[in-house]
Amino acid sequence: MRVEATYSRRYILRTLTYGVVCSGFCGFAPMQWIVSDIRAGESAIYKMSFDEFPQLSESYGSVRVNVAGIPSASNQIVVTRMPGNQFYAVSSKCTHRGVAVDPFKKGKGLYCQAHGSQFDVDGRVVRGPARSSLKLYSTSYDGSEFVCVEFPNLGYAVNASFLQTVVGDRLLLSFETIAGMKYKVALGSRLGDEDMNYVKFATTKDGLLNSSRLTGNGGRAKIYLKPSGDAGFIKVIRE
Repeated sequence: MRVEATYSRRYILRTLTYGVVCSGFCGFAPMQWIVSDIRAGESAIYKMSFDEFPQLSESYGSVRVNVAGIPSASNQIVVTRMPGNQFYAVSSKCTHRGVAVDPFKKGKGLYCQAHGSQFDVDGRVVRGPARSSLKLYSTSYDGSEFVCVEFPNLGYAVNASFLQTVVGDRLLLSFETIAGMKYKVALGSRLGDEDMNYVKFATTKDGLLNSSRLTGNGGRAKIYLKPSGDAGFIKVIRE
C-alpha cells in the first residue's frame, strides 16, 4: 500500500480554478477572459500507511520523512508513535542550526548529532544549545493502518486584472507565494477540463512569454500572460 499526500477541497486545493466569461461589462471586448478571486483551502493532509512505514506499527517507533508537495522550509518531519496510540509529528530541523534531528529513541528523545541538542517527542527542548521547540503538527489516527499529519496555512488567493501594454493586452495574475513552492499556469475552454494546456508567461508586463514555472520566494508574485482564443478558464497550479 503506497503512501499518498491527499489534497481535496476539504483540505487544500493545489489547483486554483477560476474564470467567468465576460459579456462586455468588464471594459474589454465581449467574450474576453475575466478572472475572479478564489481562495484555496488552508491545510494539506499527508497520509502515511504502516505498510510503508512499519516503524509506526509499534509504540516508540519513529521515522524521519520528506513530504513531497510541501514547501522545503516545512517538508522534513519526524513522526513517532507513543503508548496509547498517541502520534506526534514535529519538524526534523533543529532550531539551533537547522540540522536534521534523529528519529525518536526511548530514553534519548529526538537528538541532534551536530551540536547535541535534545528534544522531547512533542518537540519541546530538553537540552541545548537549541532554545526553541521544534514545530509540532496535528495528527490523526484511523485506529487501524493510517496516521495523517496536517500541514496548516498553505492557502492563497489569486487576484487578476487586464493591462494594456506596449506588446498588447495582457492578463496580470498576482498572488502570495510560499518560499520554495513552484507554480505553473494552464488554460482550457471548460472549467475542470482535463485537457487544459500549460502556457508560458512573462514576469514583467512587457517581457517575453518564455517562463513556464515560477518558484515562490515568500513574497507576492506577478505574472503576465496572453490567453489565446476568446474566452475560457485559467488554472494556477501549485506543484
